[in-house]
Amino acid sequence: MRLSVVLLFVALLCLGAGGGRVAASTDFNFPAVFNFGDSNSDTGGRVAAGFESILPPYGSTFFGGPAGRFCDGRLILDFLMEALDMPLLNAYLDSLGTPSFRTGVNFAQAGCSITPAKPTSVSPFSFGLQVKQFFAFKDKVTKLLSKGDLYGRYIPLENYFSEGLYMFDIGQNDLAGEFYSKTEDQVIASIPTILLEFETGLKKLYDQGARKFWIHNTGPLGCLPQNIALFGKDPSQLDELHCVAKHNRAAKLFNLQLHALCTKLRGFEHATQACCGYGGPPLNYDGRVPCGQTVSLNGKSVTANGCSDTTEFVNWDGIHYTEAANFHITSHILTGKYSDPPFVEKMPFVIKPRF
Repeated sequence: MRLSVVLLFVALLCLGAGGGRVAASTDFNFPAVFNFGDSNSDTGGRVAAGFESILPPYGSTFFGGPAGRFCDGRLILDFLMEALDMPLLNAYLDSLGTPSFRTGVNFAQAGCSITPAKPTSVSPFSFGLQVKQFFAFKDKVTKLLSKGDLYGRYIPLENYFSEGLYMFDIGQNDLAGEFYSKTEDQVIASIPTILLEFETGLKKLYDQGARKFWIHNTGPLGCLPQNIALFGKDPSQLDELHCVAKHNRAAKLFNLQLHALCTKLRGFEHATQACCGYGGPPLNYDGRVPCGQTVSLNGKSVTANGCSDTTEFVNWDGIHYTEAANFHITSHILTGKYSDPPFVEKMPFVIKPRF
């Protein structure tokens, strides 16, 4: 699974093209966007599901009235869609007003969590269920496309699923909700389980052809007025910004581990396979057939050739790194943060790849 990483304000952008390059893609030309999330990116899913209605003054700043969003106007997702020069996303469950899903669909539901919903959960539409809805949507689209162009203007083309951008803004409810019944240590201990569930969903989407992932961090939960009102009655629980310290600590640890997950998933397609070698997967290495040489092996003439794209490989000839791996390592060394003492502030230059 190949993803590249770029930090974007409070967003964590895990964006990887099919080629498995080290650097994040800068081509933001996507035919469709598929969004998964909670209330921070819900464009009408909860309202369409009939769980509740949204009344004025919601939506008044931009839409002139309630528009399914828990906001006075547009969400981060809306602004991102506008920046991509694409229509705003319709909710998956929204069937009124002839919604178009041509350029994507939004599965986000307010109140949902990454982990499976419980009987007491605010929303049953957990991340895993949203992923299942995506598969149902994709299957239905495939069947409709097989019937001709009748629905073409309303649904994505088949290649949109592999070329589209997959956005995620979820996890806030997993953390914030846990604080109602658990200690800070217990909440922090639950983060790996939460992210394992998230990783499982990502891999399912990847197995279905998704390749470009935009994953948002969770925000400073301790600074939400609701949490301050409920958990900040004791001034000793507040930090220097008058936010609930334990919520913010949990959010920071969640984001660190989310970043680590992206780091684990991104990078090279072939971590332990030699680019120039003989024998094929999983190692493509045979000590009897050195890189670039042709030898007689078991009465057969064989050659250890180089791979077609060295940027997908960490190892060159079974012993040494590829140029791409060397660049990746060098770029991290030159940040200075891995030296003792670190020399980040003295860093005088930045190297750029020339692949």
